[in-house]
Amino acid sequence: MKTLVILLFMLLSSIILNAQTTYYKNHKGKIVNEETVKNQKQKLYDKLIKLHKKTIVEIDIKNTEVKEDSIIHTYGISVNLNGEKMMKTKLRSLKGENMLDSPLITLDGSHINIGDLKGKPTLLNFWFTSCPPCIDEMPELNKLKKHFGKDVNFVAITYESKEKVEKFLKKHNFDFVQVVDAKKYTDELEMKAFPKNVILDENGIVKSIEGGISYVKTDDGKLKMGEATALKNKLEKLLK
Repeated sequence: MKTLVILLFMLLSSIILNAQTTYYKNHKGKIVNEETVKNQKQKLYDKLIKLHKKTIVEIDIKNTEVKEDSIIHTYGISVNLNGEKMMKTKLRSLKGENMLDSPLITLDGSHINIGDLKGKPTLLNFWFTSCPPCIDEMPELNKLKKHFGKDVNFVAITYESKEKVEKFLKKHNFDFVQVVDAKKYTDELEMKAFPKNVILDENGIVKSIEGGISYVKTDDGKLKMGEATALKNKLEKLLK
């Protein structure tokens, strides 16, 4: 009899689990179904594959909530233009720890140490000049810089040369402190996908590791860059 009760309980649990519907929540808190997310992923892939033949676009699940009748994944869309799938990296292992420190050089030749960026929150953006999602999110990142001003450190880091970045910035506005020639640093962090946004608290502890700002679908079905709402909320929380 006891065995029968256990089996019935397991069967009932299985039925309930299978009855749960999976939903996805974007950076703005909007709930969408799995088909919508797959369509977003495919449209972004179709756009980028024309420019970078090794493009990989993946759904990055950041958090999961299980409720009585539903499973809700908070997600972003990660892009890798080098043909390498996401994996556990040195950077991701640092969440909750001090950010990897290393002497770096800025565009104007100054020296900067990530470990010295304390006393206020910091947003680190990892990017490169021929990365479309990196470029697309720059206006939103600039808005963050304007909103927070001197209350937050804003640092952009690329493995590319000073000359290449200078040429790029003649055509594009990116109002962060620019770190260049940082290939050793990005290699140590095992950076595979760009862009990447990393938030540090006032003590230099890694609080958040995000992919690029998510694209959103317009009324006519096209994709455009979304807003930096999630990054803004996380920075504001650290300033309270």
